[in-house]
Amino acid sequence: MYDVIIIGLGPAGSTAAYYLAQKGHNVLGLEKLKMPRHKPCAGCISSRIKKIFDEDITTLSEKKIIKIIINFHGEGDIVINANEPVAYMVNRETFDYHLVMKAQASGVTVKDAEGVKKIETFSDSYIVHTELEKYRCRYLIIADGVNGISSRLLGYKRNKDTAWAFESEARFNSPISVETENAARLDLGVVPYGYGWMFPKDGYWSFGVGSGKHLPKNPKSYYSQFLKEQSIDKNNITEKHKRGYRIPYFTGAKTNLTIGNSLLVGDAAGLVDPFLGEGIYYAIRSGQIAAETINNALKSSIKNLFSYQNLIAEEIYQEFEYAKKISDFVYRFNKFAFLMFKLRPVAGDEFLQVLQGKISYYKYWLHLKKMTREGLMDFLRLLKTPQEEVEATYNYLAQYYDTGSFLWNQVIANSAWVYFEDLIQKLIPKNSEILDAGCGTGETTKSLLRFTNPGKIKSVDISQGMLDVAMEKMHDDRVEFEKADISHLPFADNSFDAVISTWAIETLPDPKEAVREFLRVIKENGYVIYAFSSTPTKSLIKFYSSILEAFFGRTFKKHFLSKKQQPYHSCKNSILASFGNGLMTVIVLRKCCTIADPLIPCLSTETNRKVEQITFNEINFDNGEKI
Repeated sequence: MYDVIIIGLGPAGSTAAYYLAQKGHNVLGLEKLKMPRHKPCAGCISSRIKKIFDEDITTLSEKKIIKIIINFHGEGDIVINANEPVAYMVNRETFDYHLVMKAQASGVTVKDAEGVKKIETFSDSYIVHTELEKYRCRYLIIADGVNGISSRLLGYKRNKDTAWAFESEARFNSPISVETENAARLDLGVVPYGYGWMFPKDGYWSFGVGSGKHLPKNPKSYYSQFLKEQSIDKNNITEKHKRGYRIPYFTGAKTNLTIGNSLLVGDAAGLVDPFLGEGIYYAIRSGQIAAETINNALKSSIKNLFSYQNLIAEEIYQEFEYAKKISDFVYRFNKFAFLMFKLRPVAGDEFLQVLQGKISYYKYWLHLKKMTREGLMDFLRLLKTPQEEVEATYNYLAQYYDTGSFLWNQVIANSAWVYFEDLIQKLIPKNSEILDAGCGTGETTKSLLRFTNPGKIKSVDISQGMLDVAMEKMHDDRVEFEKADISHLPFADNSFDAVISTWAIETLPDPKEAVREFLRVIKENGYVIYAFSSTPTKSLIKFYSSILEAFFGRTFKKHFLSKKQQPYHSCKNSILASFGNGLMTVIVLRKCCTIADPLIPCLSTETNRKVEQITFNEINFDNGEKI
């Protein structure tokens, strides 16, 4: 007869076994696999573990994390530095084995490679049948994880709401350029309702993706896309332990954690952080609370374990409720959340404080709500900074401009931006000479390099400050930067195969003047492709655009161009596409087009090669629009 049998010797089970043995109880620990064993897990433990762990975690970890790098589809790195560790990376095979040996040294009887097959329940005890033997106990702790059968044998309701992850351990075959020392990389855009991660270990990395949504048919595709967007060449890595697995998902404080004289801990209890997917900290803490509860029951007249549910709810569930709110916000609106981290560095700083246990998820949630309201307005206030000259204004805003550009392209104008990138890919021939007019900090130039394989790009802007930012982040011999006014281009007629301009002409006093310049400098078979903000047709979004225009207008003379103001020519050689109920417009013109009046016939009476028939894949956007 054992006082307690613990089924499963991961961090939760081993911790409970150790503390009960320390109190003098007769404890049996059962593990179905031979120890040490591999465990699919990223192995990241938040540094708050130091508050509850009775050992020096640094001696058990392979790396300490003092820097978090957050990006979106591999771009726009946000670097958050800490003065002290925010997390520790462990190898689950060695970490779990250490905890088992520690429990055994304290007096726990350990039986590994012995899986449970049946559990008999009596009024005052249990009999646990394994593949080799049967054992009797007074109390039972279920710690066999999300896939374990022991909880179901006792009548616990199965947790059907599980998240998923797909990961591998990888070594690089040759040196890489990404920062590796004590830095964890997270990507918010690569997988729906989740994130991708790159965690450094001792001589290798943990790569993975995970999501709170149901397991897709092919999770490997998200994993492969993540590696691609992080610029990781699959030919340069050697992978092992590559596999997918389920993660228990927090379903609310009503989850039943005790039946009779048994209780659930760790993953078996669904105690996984719903925001980050961290489980090791909560496994260890639940093991400690379980040991305390059963110790009290063994030493008093109160033999039930009802207090365990209350203690878990008070300490862990309350935090999980707010972590779930943060998860719903960050992963459902990942583009905006990423932008907010860019706009409000304090959001990243406080995220590290959560990991360190310095502030609660509850306080972080309150701060995030406030920052969400204020973040966009802060950026728009920057754009209202009074400046006498347009050039001086852009120079001042250059360091902030990428954040606003990301907001506009990925959140507000996403449908138009996707269409624009598809256009340049299909229309502009290989090795073309291209002019990026009003290039800003070079984001459109980057798209041209990515989608068109150009021979040469001339990127011009009126602001030297903008050009300086663009030149810092772009090192490609095909690109030349030059300061110029796009309304008076310093280039000869027929100089370029294509002129591209995005979100620039609406900031000019006379947008049509600039487009006439674009047409002048393209070759006879060239293209002018430009995107701009336009006046919507529906009243609600029209009101929204007027608010944005009020913020932008005084500084940039930015206008949401009305139909009469839009530089356009309607003919067989042109394209016009509008998005967001008319909030954004993308136009394609040819050399023959005139913009004095949309209906005036083409300038050339000769047969001009019209825009080729373009076949686009159907594009469905978040707002329900379809092309």
